[in-house]
Amino acid sequence: MQKVLMFLLLTMTGQVMAQSAALLVYKVWEKGSDPYISRILVTDDHVRLDEGSDGGDFTLLDRKAGVIYNVSPDDRSILVMAPEAGEPRREEALVLSMTDEPDEEAPKVAGKIPHRLELLANGERCATLTVVPGLMEPALEGLRDFRRVLARVQAASMAAMPQEMQTACELAMLVQAPTRSLDHGLPLSEESAGRVQLLLDYETAFDADGVLFELPKDYRRIRMSDLAGN
Repeated sequence: MQKVLMFLLLTMTGQVMAQSAALLVYKVWEKGSDPYISRILVTDDHVRLDEGSDGGDFTLLDRKAGVIYNVSPDDRSILVMAPEAGEPRREEALVLSMTDEPDEEAPKVAGKIPHRLELLANGERCATLTVVPGLMEPALEGLRDFRRVLARVQAASMAAMPQEMQTACELAMLVQAPTRSLDHGLPLSEESAGRVQLLLDYETAFDADGVLFELPKDYRRIRMSDLAGN
């Protein structure tokens, strides 16, 4: 009986520690930097972004609380980004437009025809994407949640920046329309100023260790609002 109870306990513990997550893996090239991996794990409660390592730096969104945490093992710190309530002020002068064309010559992905998108702001090309409509929607919804929270964090920084230093694309992509590159399907590729990313892998139900969605309890916490006040 004792062995049976121990087996059940271990089984239940394993079930608690393992979580099914949607997985996206991109390779990213940024001007002036070496290429790196961007791994995205999405559950009902969290979105985790890292460079493919379980033990390195990572960013975690608590979807229910609407708070983003940047975790740095090197200095054992957590940067807490809890935006103020409310949405960023709309910029009436910002005009967003796009083109959307199915790419009939491209190979189908999961039986679906990829589309080629051009995203523009005030006539300026912000990004060129190849997307697959209707694929990995739970993962994209988690990423949209992340982008919305981050936009509210970035809105204060953009508001403090002189207007002549802001571009229409930066204002659109970072604050005013942060989800627009995710609203039309799963991005297979995305090219913007100084940045290119390509999708390497995706899974609808990746078996992720539950520890990946926990914050270290003994790390020093620093609030973004405190840094802004310094």
